[in-house]
Amino acid sequence: MKKSLRSIAIEASPEASIRNATSEQCGVCYGQDFRHCFQKKSENGTIFNIVICRSCQTMQTLPRPTAEQLAQCYQGSYFEQRTDRGYSDYRSEAVRMQIERVFAMNLKDLGFFEVESSLLRAGGRSLDVGCAAGYFVDFMQRRGWSASGVEISAPMAAHARSQGLDVVQADFLAGEVAASYDLVTLWASLEHFADPRLLLRRLADAVRPGGSLILSTCRRGLLSWLTGPSWRYMNVPEHLFFFSRRGLVQLFGEYGFTAIKQITYGSGLTTRPGASWPYRAAKRLADPLVKMTGQGDMMALHFRKR
Repeated sequence: MKKSLRSIAIEASPEASIRNATSEQCGVCYGQDFRHCFQKKSENGTIFNIVICRSCQTMQTLPRPTAEQLAQCYQGSYFEQRTDRGYSDYRSEAVRMQIERVFAMNLKDLGFFEVESSLLRAGGRSLDVGCAAGYFVDFMQRRGWSASGVEISAPMAAHARSQGLDVVQADFLAGEVAASYDLVTLWASLEHFADPRLLLRRLADAVRPGGSLILSTCRRGLLSWLTGPSWRYMNVPEHLFFFSRRGLVQLFGEYGFTAIKQITYGSGLTTRPGASWPYRAAKRLADPLVKMTGQGDMMALHFRKR
């Protein structure tokens, strides 16, 4: 009798069983033939398999949690206690400034400010998917946009609304998109969605023809291969898919999106309060180097809807 992937997730040598498992499909191409890379423990000790689909080459986490299990990941301490998988007081001004600095850098590098005026003239409606505390919603609102957001975490959505922001608490995949937007953004949220194809259909409905879609996500590349299970973005079960830049451009292209600019950034040397001067010096050298060579372990892309 065949074993389910949930039962083999805790075995020592899962590769052969994964090849024959019928309980899981690739979230991108729906294949069922996976190459096993390694195992990774979640915060509560559950062991997950990191695998690559032999058909489309997408790296992913299996077994894939249910929507209810994923939602629970973001309702507790995820935004309040610093761990490998969460933030240290996401509501703090220090975290807000750091996040705003990164997305402002991404917008500049992706040429957003060069097209912003035309998008504003077309209506200036923006939607941030996975908006957390609504920092980007607020940023865009201050720039004259009719800005809104959707967030699965009830505490974060409530905090955003308490700041007067138009943010709803909901699963973006659960309902139909009710409006057409000039700009849709996903800042470090793509990797959290359990059904990329459904997400792409929702996004294709949300962005008007000629509108922009901007996203950032962790990048499967040199740094991820070198660090393996200890890669800073190898967070299970929250991070479900690890895309390459080429794979992401191809996937979005299937849904009517054309990539107009793309970058990588991030050397893996994270900002640390009180870091030593050698560490700070290494970070100052490594960050621009990986960005210049296209080897960062994060990527940001600017798409236009055809």
